[in-house]
Amino acid sequence: MRESAHDLKPAEVAQGQKSADPPPDAVATAMAQALCRLARIDPALSAAKPAGRVFATLILMSCVWALSALVLPVETNALTWAVMALALCLSLFRLWACCLPPPSSPLPPEDMPAGSEPIWTILVALYHEVDSVASLLNAFDKLDWPKDKLDLVFACEADDAETRAALELWRHRARFRIVVIPKGGPRTKPKALQTALPFCQGRYLTVYDAEDIPTPGQIREAWQAFRCGPDTLAVVQAPLVIWNEQESWISRQFALDYAIWFRLILPALVRLSRLLPLGGTSNHFDIRYLREAGGWDPFNVTEDADLGIRLARRGLSAALIQSPTFEEGAPTLTGWVRQRGRWIQGHIQTLSLHLRAPWLLARQVGSAGLLAFFLGLTAGPLNAAILCVSGLLAFGQAIAGAWDHVLIWASLMGVSQAIIGMMAVLRDGRPTLWIACLAFPLYQACQVPALFRAFWRIYLSPSIWDKTKHGAEARPRKPAAAEDQHTVSEPQTWIGQQL
Repeated sequence: MRESAHDLKPAEVAQGQKSADPPPDAVATAMAQALCRLARIDPALSAAKPAGRVFATLILMSCVWALSALVLPVETNALTWAVMALALCLSLFRLWACCLPPPSSPLPPEDMPAGSEPIWTILVALYHEVDSVASLLNAFDKLDWPKDKLDLVFACEADDAETRAALELWRHRARFRIVVIPKGGPRTKPKALQTALPFCQGRYLTVYDAEDIPTPGQIREAWQAFRCGPDTLAVVQAPLVIWNEQESWISRQFALDYAIWFRLILPALVRLSRLLPLGGTSNHFDIRYLREAGGWDPFNVTEDADLGIRLARRGLSAALIQSPTFEEGAPTLTGWVRQRGRWIQGHIQTLSLHLRAPWLLARQVGSAGLLAFFLGLTAGPLNAAILCVSGLLAFGQAIAGAWDHVLIWASLMGVSQAIIGMMAVLRDGRPTLWIACLAFPLYQACQVPALFRAFWRIYLSPSIWDKTKHGAEARPRKPAAAEDQHTVSEPQTWIGQQL
C-alpha cells in the first residue's frame, strides 16, 4: 500500500531527475508574444482595448432607474415588466435544468493499454501561495497518472521569491519546472498562463488553482473523454466542490452556489449547445486547439468564460466529466465580494467583447449557441445585476399599488429558487447544504456590493486582478487560544451523488 502523500516530507520523497526551468530571456520573449497573441489573431476579441464600459453604464443606469421607482412610483409599463420577466425567464431556465436527467459519464469501461498514456501538462499560476504548495503537490502525487508522463509547470511572478522558495523544497517530489514571469503588462492569472503556454510539453493541458485538490482519477477520466469524444472536442470541464462549507455562512452559501452551477447550469448548457463558459480551474484542454484559439486573454479577468466562448466560435465543443476538484471557498464576506466582483466584471467584459460583432457571433455559434451564450453569462455571477434591478422595480411597483402582480412574480421567483436549491443539494449529496437554501435570497443580495465593485474596476482599472486569498492569509488573525479551538474540516473524499 502506497504511503499517504500527506505524510510525506520533501526529503523523504524519492529523488527524480530535475527538469530545467526556462531561461529568463526565453520567458521574456514568450511574455512579449503572450501580450499580443490574441490581438493578432482577432483584435475584436481582445480585452487589451478596454471593454465593458458601455454595458456597465447601461446596467448602472438601470439601477438608477429602478431606485427612482422607489422614490417616485410610476404606473406599470412594458419596460418594467420586461426586466422582471427577464429575471423570471432565467429562473425558468434553471427549473428546466432541474428537469433534465443528471449528467452521467457515457464513457464505456475500457482497459487502457499500459504505457499508452500521453504526456499531460498540469499548469498552475501561483502568486503568494506559500501555504498552498505542499497540499497542491501532495494532491498531484495522488493522481492516477504515470509520474514520468506528468509535465508539471508552475508560473510564478518574479517578485514572489517566497512561493518559488517553497517550491524549491519539493524539487525532488516530481520533475516540475518553474516559469518566472517578469514584470510588464497586467498582473493577471491569464497573463501568467499565456506566458507559460509555449513551455508546456503535453498533448493535453490541465489548469488548476493553488487551492485545488483534484480527485485522483480526474485526469484519467478526462483522457477517456477525449478518446471517446468527437474530433472537435477541445476542452473538458470537471465540477468544483467547496470543501470548507462548514467554516462560515458565506462559504456554505458559496458551496450551494457552486452546486447549482456545476450540477445544474453547466449540464443544461452542454445539452443545449457546444458553447460552455468554462470555470477558471480544472479545465482539461487539447493543447492543439488551445494554441490555435490564441490561448488566454491576458487582459480579461474571467479568461475562462471568454476562452470557452472563443473555442465554440471556432466550431469546437466542450464536455463535462464527473470527477470533482475540491476547492477552498472564501471564508469571509470581504474576500467573497472581491472574488465575485472580479467575476461580474469579467462577465460584463466578455459579454461586451463578443457582442462587438453580434451577427458574426450568431453565424459562428448558431441559434442554440447564441442562447447558451446569453444564458451562460447572465445565469451566473452577472445574474446579480438582473436580480438587483428587477427586485427594485418589483418593490417600486408594490409601492405604486400593483401588489397583486408583484406578489405573483415574487412567489414564482421564490418557489423556483427553492426548487433549484433543493435539486442542487440532492445532486451534490451533502445534507448540510439544506440550510443554505433558506438563506439563498440573502446571499443573492450580497452580490450587490460585488456588482458595484465590478463597475468601479471596469471604469478605473479594467485589468487589475483582485486576487483571492487562501489558507491562513484569507482568515482574520485570532488570539492563540481561539486558534487552538478553531478548526477547518479537511476535504471530504465523497463524490456528489448523481440522482
